[in-house]
Amino acid sequence: MKESYEKFFTPESKKFSLYIEEGKKEALGKIKEKFENPTEEKENLDFHNTRHTKDVIRRTKEILTKMREAEPPFISEEDIQLGKLAAAFHDTVQNWQENPVKEGRFSKTMRKRDTGENEKASAEMAKDFMEETNEKEKEEIFTDTDKEQLEQAIMATAPGWDPENKTVIQPNLKKESSYVSRALALADIGAAGMEGPEKFLEEGDALFREENIDLKDIAKNPAGLSADEKKYHQKRMVSWSYQQILFAQGRKALFRQETRDLPENMQKKLTSEIFTKFDKTIKGVVEKLRERKELSLEELLENFGYNK
Repeated sequence: MKESYEKFFTPESKKFSLYIEEGKKEALGKIKEKFENPTEEKENLDFHNTRHTKDVIRRTKEILTKMREAEPPFISEEDIQLGKLAAAFHDTVQNWQENPVKEGRFSKTMRKRDTGENEKASAEMAKDFMEETNEKEKEEIFTDTDKEQLEQAIMATAPGWDPENKTVIQPNLKKESSYVSRALALADIGAAGMEGPEKFLEEGDALFREENIDLKDIAKNPAGLSADEKKYHQKRMVSWSYQQILFAQGRKALFRQETRDLPENMQKKLTSEIFTKFDKTIKGVVEKLRERKELSLEELLENFGYNK
């Protein structure tokens, strides 16, 4: 770590940093083109877009910076830069299939993402950028270790589900995972602890709109539904709001477990200065659920951000 830290005080370090910024720009451009300005409307993603990616870049940098403040020898400037690059590329591939779901007399269409494969392909895209940079400069701007660390960090964001705590987990995150991997993983699902209720609800509503494909069409003409169909879709949306409470509570419950292998000073720094908003988030989401229980389908659709 010391050697890579000192690298940033040389002309080569400036070139490294420059290409980190170039990589961020390239990744954000790909995401905007594919998921914000696509040729097919269904490829337009409400959550996995440049807004989310920029948030994760910011949160990753913040986490790594605080880790470094707690234990300077363990985190280099290069680690922070690589964390930003990994965050920029972590969602560049979002392959999916339609998943029709039958629920009694009713049905819905969900978006089923290729979990694991998307992260793998995103990591490959990032490594391609690093290799192309080396070829362009005819020197090793990015080392094999850099590439390996970036790949592991992106793979650490592949989600799983904890049925006991009713929240997302990241099974690829291990005791031996690098600090960059830990920071990116925490940042990717860190809104409940880091941001507070407004941002957490914004992200949750965007993810709901992205995953529930059929509701985008329904939102254009909800008046054409029967009373029973309206009740069904209302229940879906209120149920999501309830699940968001459990999600935030689960994130709080698992946070100490997920950071227990970090040095004690890092744990204290993250707990006291970064992940301080779990309770505020949970309270805000409970209040939002209370509000949404009283809304009609039309009002719920507006409240969730449809047709904006």
